[in-house]
Amino acid sequence: MRVNLIFFLALFLLFPFTSQAAAIHDAAKKGDVAAITAALEAGADVNGKDVFATPLYHAVKGGHLEAAKLLINRGANVETPSIWGPPLLPAVFDGRIEFVSLLLANGADPNAQFQSKTALHTAVERGWLDGVKALVEAGADVNAQFSVKHQTPIHLAKLNKHSDVADYLMAHGVVLPKPAPISAKLAAADVEKGRAIFNSHCGQCHFIEPEKGRKTAANLWGVMGRGKATLPDEGYSNALQAWGGDWTYEDMNTWLYRPLATTPGNFMEISGIEDDTERANLIVYLRTQSDKPLPLPGN
Repeated sequence: MRVNLIFFLALFLLFPFTSQAAAIHDAAKKGDVAAITAALEAGADVNGKDVFATPLYHAVKGGHLEAAKLLINRGANVETPSIWGPPLLPAVFDGRIEFVSLLLANGADPNAQFQSKTALHTAVERGWLDGVKALVEAGADVNAQFSVKHQTPIHLAKLNKHSDVADYLMAHGVVLPKPAPISAKLAAADVEKGRAIFNSHCGQCHFIEPEKGRKTAANLWGVMGRGKATLPDEGYSNALQAWGGDWTYEDMNTWLYRPLATTPGNFMEISGIEDDTERANLIVYLRTQSDKPLPLPGN
């Protein structure tokens, strides 16, 4: 009990909460335009926080458009963040295009984010094409990445099978990264270092012994030179099935670089291996795990 009292006392000292502040935040949550006006006339800070958020954030989150317009007209900063990010984020999350348009028209950053996930990621994940268009037209980065997995908007669109959103993004600046060719590095690559990389990066999900079947993902015995997405009963992603062909050295190089960015929509949600030498070592190790190893380039 004492710890709780100390915590709330500290909050009170750090965030003084006057009656006017309480009134304007409560009114914003309810969308009470008259009460908001009265609180402002009484001296309430239009950009003050009730520890968590500004009146504008509460109005947007509550879906109160006229209250949001009033607050902006009276000087509310559309970029002042709550502990959950700026007001644009709940507008996108709740799919309210009128709020998104209002905030963007008044200077909201179309690349607003919370914990590295942007408003565009949220709109795409929800399959909300109108929101995606509004954000992109306002300057949202269609190649933005969030989390250590490098998740991009196009990845989320394809993973969630929002084909209309995916088509729009591809037509509006999506760049699928591709690493430099790896073939020239393979002859000098280190198989044992590749084995260590496999154990640390791949072994948690994949077996690579022919007699062991699958783990949580496909067995990689004989993968080099094998047709992509060809093992039975594996439930491969549409993205990998659509790629087609056999696993060549360069295709494996592209895949391992950043799976979610180079091949959006696939199920292997890992960050990838960006170091060329490490990737070459892993690829030559995969090559050796086969009854008939794929010839190295030039052989």
